[in-house]
Amino acid sequence: MSSHRHRKVSSMTTSPSSDKKAEYVTSAPKESLRRKRSCTDIPCCVLFLIFIACFVILSIFAFIEGDPKQLLHPTDSDGELCGSGQHADRPYLYFFDWTKCIKAFGISSDVLKGRPFVCPTKQVCVKNCPTKTSHFKFDNYHANRVCTYDVRDDDSNDEELVKSGECATYIIASKPLFGRCIPEHLQNLASSLIEAPDIDGTNKTIYDTSGLPLNGSKLDQGVKYLVDILNLKEIASFLVEDFTTSWQYILIALGFAAIISFIWIVLMRWFAKPLVWLAIILFIVLLAIVSGLSFFEFIQLRAKNDNQILSEFKFVADANCYRSLPITWLVIAIISTLFLIISVLILLALFKRLRIALAVLQEASTAVGYNFFSLFWPFIPFLLQIGIFAYWAVVAVYLATAGKPIYRVSFNETLDNSSNTHVGEICDRSTWNSSGGMNGDCVFWEYGYDPQIDLDSVLNGTGRHFKSFISFVNQNQWLPQLYSAFMLFWLTAFIVGFGELVLAGVYARYYWDRERFGVPCSSLFSSLIRALVFHMGTIAFGSLIIAIVKVIRTILEYFEKKVKDKTGKVAKCLFCCCRCCLLCLEKFLKFLNRNAYIITAIYGSGFLTSARRAFGIIISNPLRLLVIDKTCDFLIFLGKLCITAGIGILAFFFFTHRIAQAANYVPELHYYFIPLLLIILGTYIVASCFFSVYSMAVDTLFICALEDMKMKDDNPNHHVMMSKGLRRVFRVKKDK
Repeated sequence: MSSHRHRKVSSMTTSPSSDKKAEYVTSAPKESLRRKRSCTDIPCCVLFLIFIACFVILSIFAFIEGDPKQLLHPTDSDGELCGSGQHADRPYLYFFDWTKCIKAFGISSDVLKGRPFVCPTKQVCVKNCPTKTSHFKFDNYHANRVCTYDVRDDDSNDEELVKSGECATYIIASKPLFGRCIPEHLQNLASSLIEAPDIDGTNKTIYDTSGLPLNGSKLDQGVKYLVDILNLKEIASFLVEDFTTSWQYILIALGFAAIISFIWIVLMRWFAKPLVWLAIILFIVLLAIVSGLSFFEFIQLRAKNDNQILSEFKFVADANCYRSLPITWLVIAIISTLFLIISVLILLALFKRLRIALAVLQEASTAVGYNFFSLFWPFIPFLLQIGIFAYWAVVAVYLATAGKPIYRVSFNETLDNSSNTHVGEICDRSTWNSSGGMNGDCVFWEYGYDPQIDLDSVLNGTGRHFKSFISFVNQNQWLPQLYSAFMLFWLTAFIVGFGELVLAGVYARYYWDRERFGVPCSSLFSSLIRALVFHMGTIAFGSLIIAIVKVIRTILEYFEKKVKDKTGKVAKCLFCCCRCCLLCLEKFLKFLNRNAYIITAIYGSGFLTSARRAFGIIISNPLRLLVIDKTCDFLIFLGKLCITAGIGILAFFFFTHRIAQAANYVPELHYYFIPLLLIILGTYIVASCFFSVYSMAVDTLFICALEDMKMKDDNPNHHVMMSKGLRRVFRVKKDK
């Protein structure tokens, strides 16, 4: 009793400032977790809400002015959609003269304005694609002709209608391909002249609008580029069809992955070390098996191909073709072998640190076991990110299709043009007159707002409430897309930071105030309330920095792509160095933000104060953080990889009919790798959601332990709060 009084008196005789500092350092974490907090970084929170309001305004503008039907339906020369509106009964688009298309005349890129395909010929919507080839001088032309909408069926002067541009000079037998009438049998025409039977059965030559004989190569030159684009759309439709056929199996696989991940996490509560060693062994064995089987398959296929590794290689959409190529298995074998060697070397280098990392994981397992409900928390931020991305994607589609029809001049380049009008210039279709030396036409080009357009003549009273906004967008068309991308980066980074701060609050309370931890769900709920009420500004501050760096990276990559063909090796090297530096900066800022959120969860301080304190911890303990912490991350990654590989292998055997008992349940697919890739990606995401709880628990306990040790160094009377397991890890003696 007397010794206790003596210690108390001795402490009171010290200076007030040192006593106050010692008292704060000793009890700050526990008191900060218990006391009522105040809002942090309020200006950043207000700025974040303002930017969200502006994004909502931009979204409203996009929803009013945009029309996603432009991406689904082809557009005629008048800027009207085929298969929609007044042309609902005309779903197909017919091109009057394919020889005028972009591949035939090679219009310069500055005229294209970034458009992937432009065909400066008259285009009309038709009910059905023509099935017969004909010419306006043929007797059977009238029954098969394609004309503009104002031409009546009883207008029989075909030659005059063709000269006036109201009817197509020639008709080509076509087939529909994604709403466009594409000429048939091009591969059989080669360079021969195109002939077609007339009404009397005799074959006659087809002539184009310039009066020259039409041959297959010239027609193919005009069609090929569009066909290539539409073939990609056809492949995309097959992919969508495979997804709609196999989505039930994908959900079953993801549900199975969630169950396996949950069981793995539950078992780690009691068997953390055995499971981690099991993951390490399975990972090494799996890589060894993949390497051995790939080399075996390569040797077998090479023997069948007369010891030739690569006889002929070309890109095809069918992934099954690559399975029969020896080079495919050789590449897989080399990559898997390299991964095997690197993994073994990493494990040998970190073997001494594995025991420490396993002890930290064991302590993290105990912390997760104290609040089992935190296992399901990462799914909430994940679903929020999906919702944000879906909303952004919809806004981006509407924004990309916002605008009014833009018309540009197209010429027949085989004739002289005596006017001062140039190909690709903006033109007004309502006042266009092809007389006066102009031999072209004013055709639809795209939807949008061009600086050359007179807005008063285009808007026609629609969207007048947005006229000032549209005028601003008209002069700065890159700003809406850039702002939309910036908000995507900011919102996703905000959701990530929000999820980290909530989990950090749970595990910080477990470390510092375990006796008042309470029931599991109450700790998670109280941490959630603290983050929502007091620390939204701090999360907005940290995520804003990440978003700015990402936008700078995006702009740099955009400019690099634009000038890629105009720069030398030095400029390309500088671009590469800048991208690498920005990527490293982004990774470091994410690491710093994560630790800053942990400090905020402990002390309730603002972002700058928390980041400064977290940076001090990182600088003071670089080896501990980079070696032990990253070793734990590597071990957690192995667990995710084992679950992903296991589910992926089972899915591969299922979709390739390798499981005899389930062969009758396998769906018919064009490309089985689509559901397989989705299952692998989805399994990794599901496993990451579960294991992210462990990762956050490890980081929080690590920062708390380092703070605990620092407080012990500053005040010898401080009672260390770390558990026995962490004491052994950091070699901290038990308090006397």
